[in-house]
Amino acid sequence: MFDVTVRVAKPDDAPVWRALRMAGIVENPSVFIVTAEEAAAVPIEEDIRRLAKGDRVLAFAGETPVGLAGFNRNGVPRASHRAEIGPLYVAPKARGKGISDLIMTTLMDVAHAAGIWQLELFVNADNVPAIALYERHGFAIAGKIPNAILGADGMEDDLMMIRNLM
Repeated sequence: MFDVTVRVAKPDDAPVWRALRMAGIVENPSVFIVTAEEAAAVPIEEDIRRLAKGDRVLAFAGETPVGLAGFNRNGVPRASHRAEIGPLYVAPKARGKGISDLIMTTLMDVAHAAGIWQLELFVNADNVPAIALYERHGFAIAGKIPNAILGADGMEDDLMMIRNLM
């Protein structure tokens, strides 16, 4: 049996968060907007501060960290009902077991409890599995951003997807 739990990450989880996020960046650089070098340059104190906000979740298979996700609240008062999802990552050995669905469900519940009722995200237009995940959770494509990211093989397009939680 694959015993999976997803919970809000705490400041004490910073080393776990950081290691799992870095593994994701190294493995799938086109999924993350920052490079491994940029992520490594961020002091762990910044990760601790971020995790203290309660807007990040970690997934564990038993005691092993296998996934993460977060949302970034819009800081403008008139747009405080909105948040952007990012990052979302599941380790390769844990894929195909429904963990990304558990992460999304938990993340949406945490966002809703925090007063967020519109979630937004950007996803590489060629990332078919991620698009399917988001569509399963009620996200709809709202637009396409051409040349959104300078990838290893040239410019990459992103799709903007939105989900209303009300």
